[in-house]
Amino acid sequence: MQEGGVVPLQVHAFGMDQFRGKAYDWTQGALTQRPILFNRREDLMYAAIRQAKAKTGTAEELARRIKEGAIPIISDVEGFMAYYVVYAPDDTVTAISIFNNHAGAEEANRRAIAWIEQNLAPLLAGQATAVAGPVIVHTLA
Repeated sequence: MQEGGVVPLQVHAFGMDQFRGKAYDWTQGALTQRPILFNRREDLMYAAIRQAKAKTGTAEELARRIKEGAIPIISDVEGFMAYYVVYAPDDTVTAISIFNNHAGAEEANRRAIAWIEQNLAPLLAGQATAVAGPVIVHTLA
C-alpha cells in the first residue's frame, strides 16, 4: 500500500497471439477445437475480472452498493457487453465484465479498483485483485 492508502493497481493482460485463429467449444463433455468463428482481433471478447474476500454477512450491502455504484461506472466503458457478480460460499466476491476490446477491459479494471477502494473497503477483508484477458472459450444456451 502506498502513502495515503492508495493500492497500486496491477492489471495483467495476456497476449492474443497464441489464441489467434483458434476457437474451442465444450461439446459432449469435452473441450475440442472447432472451425474458426473469428479471425480479427475486433471479433474477440475480453473479460475484466475483479476478486476480493468479503467480510461475513456483507453480501446484501455489497450487492446494493455494486448495483448503485459500480454498474453505472463499468457499463459506461466503451465496448461494454455484460456484467456479472458471483458471491461464493467462502465470501469470495468475483465481478466479471465482458468487453468487445481489450482496452475496455483494462479501463474497467482501473475504474473498478478505484471505486472498490473508495466504496467497498469497509466491507472487504482484504484488497481486491484485477486481471484482464481474452475470452478463449465460451458458450451460450
